[in-house]
Amino acid sequence: MPACPLQPASPELLAAWRADAAQSAPGPVAIPDCLSEQSTAVVLDLHFGLGHAFFATWHTFARQWAQGPVQRLHYIAILPHPPTADALHSDLTYAQALREAWPLPLPGTHRLLLDQGRVVLTLIWGALEEELARLEAPVDLFYLHADPQRFDAAAPPWHAHACKRLARLAWTGAQAMVWGIEEAAAAALTAAMRQVGFTAHPRGPLRDGALTLRYAPTWARPASHVASSDTPLQRHPRQSRHALVIGAGLAGTAIAERLAARGWRIDLVDAGPDVATRASGNHGGLFMPALARDDSPLARLTRAAFLFAAQRWQALGGVGLEEGAAITGECCGILQFGRDAKQAWSFEQGAQQWQYPARYARWMSADDTAAALGMPTMGGGYFFPEAGWLHPPSVCRRLLAQAGSYGQLATHFSRAVARLQRKDENRQWQAQAADGSVIAQAPVVILAAGAQARALIQAADLPLNAVRGQVTHLPAQGFPDLPYALCGDGYLTRPYAGQVCMGASYDRFDDPVLRVDSHADNLDRLRHMLPQIDQHHGQPGLPDAADPDLGGRVGQRCIAPDRLPLVGALPGQDPGLYGVLGYASRGLIWAPLMAELLASMIEREPLPLPRDLVAALDPARFAGVSAGAFDAINAPSDPE
Repeated sequence: MPACPLQPASPELLAAWRADAAQSAPGPVAIPDCLSEQSTAVVLDLHFGLGHAFFATWHTFARQWAQGPVQRLHYIAILPHPPTADALHSDLTYAQALREAWPLPLPGTHRLLLDQGRVVLTLIWGALEEELARLEAPVDLFYLHADPQRFDAAAPPWHAHACKRLARLAWTGAQAMVWGIEEAAAAALTAAMRQVGFTAHPRGPLRDGALTLRYAPTWARPASHVASSDTPLQRHPRQSRHALVIGAGLAGTAIAERLAARGWRIDLVDAGPDVATRASGNHGGLFMPALARDDSPLARLTRAAFLFAAQRWQALGGVGLEEGAAITGECCGILQFGRDAKQAWSFEQGAQQWQYPARYARWMSADDTAAALGMPTMGGGYFFPEAGWLHPPSVCRRLLAQAGSYGQLATHFSRAVARLQRKDENRQWQAQAADGSVIAQAPVVILAAGAQARALIQAADLPLNAVRGQVTHLPAQGFPDLPYALCGDGYLTRPYAGQVCMGASYDRFDDPVLRVDSHADNLDRLRHMLPQIDQHHGQPGLPDAADPDLGGRVGQRCIAPDRLPLVGALPGQDPGLYGVLGYASRGLIWAPLMAELLASMIEREPLPLPRDLVAALDPARFAGVSAGAFDAINAPSDPE
């Protein structure tokens, strides 16, 4: 189990990095030409240090970008002991942008979009050997160091097994530059690398103070990496970068934006008259991670998703309630109570064990929560200071506007897709209406319509369930002015448009209209979190559940049996059919990262998650298990 927070780089390690950079950081001339031979170039740096090589590469990319064909730089770095933002190299052009985006010291994969998304920096906080085995990326250029233990005491020296991990990632024609190596050691490393397909550069193995090797194996490679010679195999974009997205909620608008940002043409189809007419249409929902003492896959995924979502909301114009805010909501902080005494105890033990950075999560005792809210509470809980609540339709509208700003977006609202058919003659998927007319067609289709996707035969066997959720809208007038949004056995937003949103029910039945019993359940959840809420509410206390003026909304969550999304190619189908489904009650954090993941898969880019977590999201993980086997979902309320 990884340590959290990570141990930061020690003063001695920082000093070693500074000394090493003075001798071995690549300058603009030393960076190989292979970066200019791909439309999307990929660098893997295993001795990032203070970022000297990263900034040098960024400068070179910036000069090459206008000349083409390279349009996007993916830079991946694995850091067992990350430095603080202040310790980074003081590059006059780019240092401030990187410092502002620098992640918290939390283990896992952090994807940063810099320079308007043209530079994608994937920082992996973790042990070098372990994280290298988890990485999935087509690498064109490796930055290595002769002594890995200078950067990770637990890392093994270079040997055939370690070199094989590099070869697994190497794209045909890739180059490796090994810094800080002497001639005798270079011969031994060259011999080890030769066993896995790397050969010395024809212009000499030692150039510009580095051992330079090229990946040109003489044996057969996987189909995705095959080349007929030792020249670089280019990952050309699809000839027709055109996708049909079905569903205009959080999942659909997010994937439309991520693909459009990469130059794709998008046809977005939805049965409703506008975005967010179904599950994504609630008045308010929370965005926050889920914590677990064992750092479970859910905890790791929501951590990565929460941090990426927060970055994306800022890049899209920020969150606020003032007029003109890009996204309606507040980063006001969220106080999460345990659903019961057992979970509260687990929360407290986890807080002591992990010692999360205070900006991410901290424990508050029952006395602390009562003092913060001005009334007794159900107990202690986690406080997430940078979490908050959002108005989901405003998120969808902003994502759609951003997708449209790239100039290749067509929307087809009030058009229900009755069937999908793939035409072999032109390899196009057609979305057809009930009368057989073609709504739109494209070589790639992405199902993002939640549980409604199962109405299409291609998704009928996916084990997705629609679970009814009713939220209750309470008048803001008279409601206590709480500083945070709340989460526990239900959730509570802060006021917006004269209302606070309380929810949400998990109902076994399907009833599209508001129900008194669901309102009563929501009010009970609120009283459970805040036992004296009626006394602190304006007279005469909370509304009665049967009050005919009590508002709310009913939606259908799309839930998989393990409550994780389904992201990737749909199993057993013709090529070009993908899904971003099963967001349950966490669409506000799942949507950005899952869209980035799928777009990276389709474009053959480095993935923003490690291999084991990508596998946990694969729609094929349920292959052979019918949806009916999972009809009985016993799930508690979630934070949206």
